[in-house]
Amino acid sequence: MTIKFPLTQPDITLVLWAIEDLLQRRSDLSTFLLHFTRAVRDRSSKDNLLSIMRDSKIEARTCLGMGKDTAPDDASFQESQRVVCFTETPIEHAWMMCADIAGRANSIGPHGIAFTKVWARANHANPVWYLDISARGGRDWLTQPFNALRDDGLKRAQREQQSLARYPISQILPFLEQMGPTCVGRKEFWWEREWRHVGSLAFSWSDVVAVFAPTGEHGYLRDAMTQMGNGGCPPPPFLDPNWGLERMVSALRGVSPSEAGPLPPSGSANH
Repeated sequence: MTIKFPLTQPDITLVLWAIEDLLQRRSDLSTFLLHFTRAVRDRSSKDNLLSIMRDSKIEARTCLGMGKDTAPDDASFQESQRVVCFTETPIEHAWMMCADIAGRANSIGPHGIAFTKVWARANHANPVWYLDISARGGRDWLTQPFNALRDDGLKRAQREQQSLARYPISQILPFLEQMGPTCVGRKEFWWEREWRHVGSLAFSWSDVVAVFAPTGEHGYLRDAMTQMGNGGCPPPPFLDPNWGLERMVSALRGVSPSEAGPLPPSGSANH
């Protein structure tokens, strides 16, 4: 909306932004949430991507958050701490998530899928809350009140002979992580801007904005997914996480690879 005030010349024009229009101009805020796969035992990250697309479901297999090591014999509670992980890293920086980083315990492969953040929120994904433990005076850390709530819930569950999963704290713990020095090193993953979904996440192919994979695998993966059928829904567009933003936009629009760049392909000149 533009409002003009009839003042002395020149007129003063005031632009009132809708928050939606303002935020879409910020390159540090992403429209998407990205889920990347990793190699697990004898299955590659590509195998796991194909399994996800075949089942139309991302399985929650890992317990994460401030309750992951709590009550290991409480099967119901452990199940309540299993999550699916995403990053809200802007799509043009997806390559960073797949990079070989010194000291990283679990490498992430170049295979994954992207959803809109709006869809993910509607399906109960939520940002991780990073609690700083780098300042002096551990009693002042925000982890302490959450630890107390967790321990109080555990005592009550044991007293009442119930699973800790029945108590509200179990719903919060999967979304809490520390950032700062630990007894074994440094825990600084806030830059991943992680989101989580508790439990497995089902989706339709039409919900997927794009599939990530190295360029050389796009043809194979497209054929493999086409053979899956999925009710006649075609495979989503394919992106390489190492592409720049311009090439990603071109691929999402269906521009031919030979035209996805500022230069014509080699050998195409007319003499």
